[in-house]
Amino acid sequence: MYYQVEKLDGYYRISSLEAVYCYVIVGEEKALLIDTGYCYGNLKDAVRKITDKPLYIVNTHGHCDHAGGNAQFEECCYIHEKDIKLCQEHTARKMREDNAKRAACSVNYETGEIFDALPEEFDLEAYCQMNAGKLKSVREGDRFKLGGATIIVYETPGHTEGSISLLYKEKNILFVGDATGTFVWLFSYETTSLNVYVKTLQKLYELNAKEYIGGHNPTPMHREDLLRYMQAAREADYAKGEPFESFLSNECKPRVCALDGMTMADMFRPGFAAVVINEDKKFVE
Repeated sequence: MYYQVEKLDGYYRISSLEAVYCYVIVGEEKALLIDTGYCYGNLKDAVRKITDKPLYIVNTHGHCDHAGGNAQFEECCYIHEKDIKLCQEHTARKMREDNAKRAACSVNYETGEIFDALPEEFDLEAYCQMNAGKLKSVREGDRFKLGGATIIVYETPGHTEGSISLLYKEKNILFVGDATGTFVWLFSYETTSLNVYVKTLQKLYELNAKEYIGGHNPTPMHREDLLRYMQAAREADYAKGEPFESFLSNECKPRVCALDGMTMADMFRPGFAAVVINEDKKFVE
């Protein structure tokens, strides 16, 4: 099976070869799917093997690796209104074609290995005909009641204007998508200022969750990690950064600004934290 499913502390993690994670929370009455990934495989089948309960679907933001599978589902996909247009752009044909091409020559950044992340049965034309799904807006304070499990929406802009995080209230676990992490992209047109991103980090810190679960993190983040991410954002200096190539934007030349003189070669070392910014991004006290 293309997707791997793990049962963790009150939720399921669905992983795929391109290191993108989707999450399923199952309540007594309903279930909720957080993000739909690139969706090169049959995500709907993977979810339905976990639960057959009525399903909510929520995108933490509109990027292709978090909303690519929306169209596999009949249900509405909830997303912040500020990311609806972005989601439509990132699930359009051209983006899908480019994604699939890159996936066929994927790189493991930890080992340098090149591999094909597409499943054997992948149908490019069928994939490119998919769209953004049935989008429905969501905002701060909205709640999804699953029966014994309550999911609360928090607006956490930075990586995109409409990024949201989802608090599993009963477990005090916060699913943050790409809102923060050790390597946050803040350089394309849909990202915010560094000041807004730092305010989001402060908000996440004040929520004091037991664990912070990211869209690409194999292990949970914790509250003390956010202090390091704040420091990386506050001290980011484009002039001292390491050049970075990205498929998201050809209009700027982003650079990686990491703590303590680290570089991308240190990405998997303990204590690594970085933001990827363009030339006009500066933190203003």
